[in-house]
Parts: sequence; C-alpha cells; structure tokens
Amino acid sequence: MHCQPVPAYDSWQQVAGYFDGDGTIVISDTSNQPYKPSLSLVLADQSAEQTLMLKDFFRSHGVKTSNVLKTSKATAHMIAVSRFGSVLAALKAMLPYLFKKSNEARAAIGYYEGRIQGNDLAAVFKDEVKTGRRENRNRKVVIDAPFTYPDGDAMMKARRKERIRAAIARTRAKVSRKDYEAIRADHFKFGRSLSELAELYPQYARETIRRILGRGRGYVLISGEGVVPSSDV
Repeated sequence: MHCQPVPAYDSWQQVAGYFDGDGTIVISDTSNQPYKPSLSLVLADQSAEQTLMLKDFFRSHGVKTSNVLKTSKATAHMIAVSRFGSVLAALKAMLPYLFKKSNEARAAIGYYEGRIQGNDLAAVFKDEVKTGRRENRNRKVVIDAPFTYPDGDAMMKARRKERIRAAIARTRAKVSRKDYEAIRADHFKFGRSLSELAELYPQYARETIRRILGRGRGYVLISGEGVVPSSDV
C-alpha cells in the first residue's frame, strides 16, 4: 500500500496553526548589535517533507526563508525567516489566526514598527515564559536595548559610519592642503593629466591623486582636516 501525499499548505490560517504549536520567535543576542536585537521565526519538524512545504508556502507568498536545515541536535528539520521585511510580513499575516503566540507576535510587530522598545519586547517574552506559553531559553547575553528597532537601526548605521571614517583616517594617505590645491589647479586650470601629476607629485599614489580630482570614491584625507569630499570640477 502506497502512502498518500500530504496536502500542501494553502492558507495563512494553516501556517499560523502550525507556528502556534511548533514555531518560535527567536530574539538575537546583542553582543554584536547592542542597539538593535533582531528576530527570526523558526519552524521545526521531524518531517523534511513538512518543512519543505512550509518553505514553499512562504516563498510563494513573498517571504524569504533559509534552506531546510537540521536542528543543532540533528533530531529534526527546520527553516528560519530572518530578513526584516519577511519577518514582519509573516507575523502580520499569521497574527489574526494565532492563539498561543499572539502576544509575542503583536509585541514583535510593535517593536519592528517602532511602537515599543527592545526591552519592552524582551519583557513580553519573559511574561510569556511565566505563563507557560513560551519555552524558557537561557541567554548568554542579557538583552538591554532601550530603543525601538528603527531608532536602534539608525544608531547602528551612525556607529558604522564613525568606524569607517576612523579606519579611513588610519589607513588612507594624508595630503597637505597646499598639495591638494596645487594638484587640483594643475589639472583643472593647466590641464595636466593624471600621468603628469603622478610624475610631478611622486609622494602620492595614483589612487590618492584620483581622489583629489574627485574620481573614484570622491574623497581624500587632508592633514589636520580629516575626510574632505572632492569633485571633478
């Protein structure tokens, strides 16, 4: 006797029912991104076929997932939804049909949309553990994010820019203001080519001269001034 194929998922109501029982919202540790804890939706099952059907359903509804993977103990199969837009879209679609995980989903949506802070989200998850609706998971890093997701994201980007600027200041060649003005004058006023400028100013690499002229990345480090944007005029 042959086994009959299992019907594929065809509604968010079905997927929400599955997620209520065998899914979880994972909140990331924040050692590498202290301002912006991120979320993942993880769905696991012993059946690879079942897990693949969930993946196919998400994909057909514009939600990006990981490949079908094995859990850490290799006792089941799993997929994860981790991209910001996909997490938000999936939670919103499932929320009307969730029961056990409705509070978590509502809080996660509020955090991603900027209505509550990361610490508020963590508090909701802790409360759900106390009620028995959420599994208690020991954390290596304590969540301390008194920011909404959009605010934390903006802070992380600003922090990244500061690090990039500091790295540039450490590694890029510094040009004196006098040489900066002279090189630009030689090129734009007197028409000297890049090759000619490289011969006239051997202390600077061609790439540095290109930057002075506003080519390539269009910025240069000037001694005592830092990063200075340049243009090709």
